[in-house]
Amino acid sequence: MKLVIERGRVVPFEALPARSIALDGYVQGPAIDAESERYSFDHHAGCVRHATRATCEQVRDAIVLGLDPSGFTVFCNDVDLDTALSLWLLANPHRAAEELVGQLVVAAGHLDAHSGAWPIGEAMRHVVEWLSEPETTARANGTYWTMNDAQLARLIGDMSRRVDVYTHGQARADVTRFEIDERYEIEERGTDWVLARTVGTRSHAALFRDGHIRVVIYRQLPDGSYGYTVAKRSEFVKFFPVGEILAKLDEREAGWGGGSTIGGAPRNADGSRSRLPPAEVFAIVEDVVKASRAACANRIEFERRSTPPIAPDVTVKMRAIR
Repeated sequence: MKLVIERGRVVPFEALPARSIALDGYVQGPAIDAESERYSFDHHAGCVRHATRATCEQVRDAIVLGLDPSGFTVFCNDVDLDTALSLWLLANPHRAAEELVGQLVVAAGHLDAHSGAWPIGEAMRHVVEWLSEPETTARANGTYWTMNDAQLARLIGDMSRRVDVYTHGQARADVTRFEIDERYEIEERGTDWVLARTVGTRSHAALFRDGHIRVVIYRQLPDGSYGYTVAKRSEFVKFFPVGEILAKLDEREAGWGGGSTIGGAPRNADGSRSRLPPAEVFAIVEDVVKASRAACANRIEFERRSTPPIAPDVTVKMRAIR
């Protein structure tokens, strides 16, 4: 298996060569071309987040169901546990069906797909965060954003070694000692949503656990740009249209994107992210949220006025069904 890391690069599925795999955003959306052996395992654009599993879960299923990644070229444009675990599975396909590996993949997948909103239990969450530590620490102290592709490959190697240690039952002491730094500060409050600044290494799960179901989270990077995450707890949270928010931000600054419940700022090849300051992002998001609420209210009123009342005989039938 050959690994190609190209930070920030996004290509159309048709541009992939034969016998290749694109991971977690290198191609936007999941896609399968079995004849040419080209696959995109992704859960960002072009999908419903609630119904689309994380990249590592897609990869594990593919391997268990017959995909042999031997001799493939694998492309990725960013490093997180979802990507690193996917690469570990592709490098160790003979272990994909192991029970402990399956438990780890499901837990990591749920946390990644739902931006920390899924309550996986403290014990397993500590495992996932310990596995992620090389990446989350690098992002928090700023070194991640200056890493070249070779350094990103070494970062993947560090995380893969932790997966090896854990799945061989040798990480209990390290996981027990590990502490998760979830500190954050609420900077602004919009119309039933918050703009939060990450103070620790990662704050997504803490924000959702503390009852914030619509969030924009940011951290300023050493180069002065900003990493933003726009997220809501699930597809079932209304009045926070993530897709519309991302589209409006993309009009202001090209490169914003993501899925139906989570997305974020551009990922540039030099490691920089958004140049929009938090105050401007807050104003744009608040305008979209208010417009969404107004449009919903108008639609409900229109439907109330234009929909005829249910006939008595239909009401009786509906009551009988209940």
